[in-house]
Amino acid sequence: MDAVSEKLRYIDNERYRVIELFARWEGRINTTHLQNIFGVGRQKASDIIKSYSERYPNNLIYNPSIKGHQPTEHFQAYHAGNTFDEYHHILAHSGYPEYLSFMQTGFSLIEAPLRNISPALVQPIIRAIREKLRLDIGYASVTTPEYESRIISPHCLVFDGIRWHVRAWCEKNQQFRDFVLSRFSGEVEFEGPASYTAEDDERWNTWLDIIIEPDPRLPPAKRRIIAMDYQMDNNQRVIPVRAALVLYVWQRLRLDHYAPDPEAQQITITPDSHKAIKPYLP
Repeated sequence: MDAVSEKLRYIDNERYRVIELFARWEGRINTTHLQNIFGVGRQKASDIIKSYSERYPNNLIYNPSIKGHQPTEHFQAYHAGNTFDEYHHILAHSGYPEYLSFMQTGFSLIEAPLRNISPALVQPIIRAIREKLRLDIGYASVTTPEYESRIISPHCLVFDGIRWHVRAWCEKNQQFRDFVLSRFSGEVEFEGPASYTAEDDERWNTWLDIIIEPDPRLPPAKRRIIAMDYQMDNNQRVIPVRAALVLYVWQRLRLDHYAPDPEAQQITITPDSHKAIKPYLP
């Protein structure tokens, strides 16, 4: 596929993704949505919806009372995910005044405090990941608060829901470690090819299942609510996770503390799953 065809395929996918997001989460899609999001004219927006309907004839039906299309009972997304966050992201980044106003009045987000991440330090780290290079870079931690030079071979950036980390081979400790991205500082020097890459990171390439279930101390009716919240099947939800990232999921799900009140705890990990991931916890 040539570059032009690839670009057109990407554009079509983005347009179809927006159609599916609005159809799923607002229950409607019309030309105004596409005009606002993509800056196209009404006729072009109409052509996009027509093209989508021709490709997926069982997904949308026109409703003249709302002057737009609605999802059918057979609606199935082929270009968009199933998360509400994806719809929210489209609204937040549309730049259209009506949507921005709606974001201010119809949504309220609790955001984690911003970390001090320097573009001047992120750029060489990303290059090192792409080109599999070693870096000499300054780093400080809670245990070593004074900045010191570290030679690392990074292979991935990881977001734990609160802050960014760099997964890298550390020559000082002779093992793969996670470095908090906001704690790098100083000048950066490239030191040739990476000592080790992602293929050598055993914990990165080891997958485990964290299996959660409603807190068994809860009565059945409340356990059903928790199971519905977490989309559990037979009162369990299986979460595949890299062994290297087990701790982050463990903390994010608040499994690192056992609350005396089961309504505060809500979920627990199954005994077998806990046994399997225990070697990867502090």
